[in-house]
Amino acid sequence: MDSVYKLVHFPLKGHGETVRFIFAYTGVEYEDYRVKWEDWPNLKNSTPFRSLPYLEVDGQVIGQSLAISRFLARRFHLAGGDELEQARVDAVADCWNDVRQGGFANWFREQDKEKKAKLGEEFFGKTLPECLDVLEKLLMANTVGKHELFVGCDPTWADFHIAVLMDNLQDVEPRVLENYPLLRAHKRRVENLKGIKDWIAKRHITWST
Repeated sequence: MDSVYKLVHFPLKGHGETVRFIFAYTGVEYEDYRVKWEDWPNLKNSTPFRSLPYLEVDGQVIGQSLAISRFLARRFHLAGGDELEQARVDAVADCWNDVRQGGFANWFREQDKEKKAKLGEEFFGKTLPECLDVLEKLLMANTVGKHELFVGCDPTWADFHIAVLMDNLQDVEPRVLENYPLLRAHKRRVENLKGIKDWIAKRHITWST
């Protein structure tokens, strides 16, 4: 009997979109349940980590978006071909944590215009370019994958994750990939993969974080 999946998230892309890409690419059916903003305060304390998204699998609950993505990637063979590849895939996906800790979250949430401008100058002028440089070089180094993917010859969840993050960044800064041709091509390639292209065409998004 096939497992039953239910993804619970806000009505946005955000941290749940990598999970949706995995489901779209594999063609596995799931319920994409969207929590209304006004319902969140009453729901929050009942979630595993008082945050969204979380995933229900046959009645069991998994919290934290990266844990969900890793679980599904292992189950659907999108985690890398062997243990070494899996570690490299995880490293690529985890690099965004450095970016968030480097100022993205603070910039995004800041309401004071003057403080936000200062945080944005530091983040978009220094922190983010350093990360994008690393990702561009990782694509360049993957000769086996013809510089099209981050690890190996086949798409992994890290490819989905980075493509989603680049899309989220472009929502707030459209020119962010202007100097990164491999990352631009990578994002287009992922977004045109089977299943994912159809999902993007039909999804209903209000905002991204």
